[in-house]
Amino acid sequence: MARQYDAVTARSRVFAGVEPAVHGELLAAVQATSQGYRQGEAIIRIGESVSFFPVVLAGSVQATVPRGSNTQIVERFGPGDSFAEAVVVSGGPSPVEITALSDARVLLIHRQRLAAATHAGAAVLQANLMQEMSKKLVHLSVRLNLLSEPRLRSRILMSLEDLGAGGGSQVTLPFGRQEWADYLGVNAKALMRELRRMQDEGLIELDRKTVRVRSL
Repeated sequence: MARQYDAVTARSRVFAGVEPAVHGELLAAVQATSQGYRQGEAIIRIGESVSFFPVVLAGSVQATVPRGSNTQIVERFGPGDSFAEAVVVSGGPSPVEITALSDARVLLIHRQRLAAATHAGAAVLQANLMQEMSKKLVHLSVRLNLLSEPRLRSRILMSLEDLGAGGGSQVTLPFGRQEWADYLGVNAKALMRELRRMQDEGLIELDRKTVRVRSL
């Protein structure tokens, strides 16, 4: 793997507990490779099985599912993030499509080679990937609860809390209003109307992509 990505692996949770100086040696031991993807190119398609644990080295990727004639955003991942761990572990078909949101490069760690590796860092790497999988399963549960919530205002507040904006704090949205609507599974015009109501009522403060939730 090119040394230009050393800084990414050094701060990635996937490599936590493994000395940065041996990351290259570890990746060589498990015969990891990397693959570049153009913006909009599919990395994992719905229904595909995957044998590699993917970790974003550069750019960003997005997981989506079809929702009628639209697309539902499930999650986004940036440099250092792993994704699709549960698909790799289960060996089953992917329930989501993952595409490159921008030009991206993804590290591919083969599951069986990782399990068979004798390098001291391999067991740590595998444990970290399982921990990341557990976190994402918890997050998926939160997402399902959000999407099952019938009230739009509650969906908005739940999504802001999930993004880190609790009472009296603010968050910079990782997407635009149309994409936020897709993330919430609602119509963009309905989202804008409700956001304006919430701002008029003093519940939130909006400034482009920055949202502050006022303490109630």
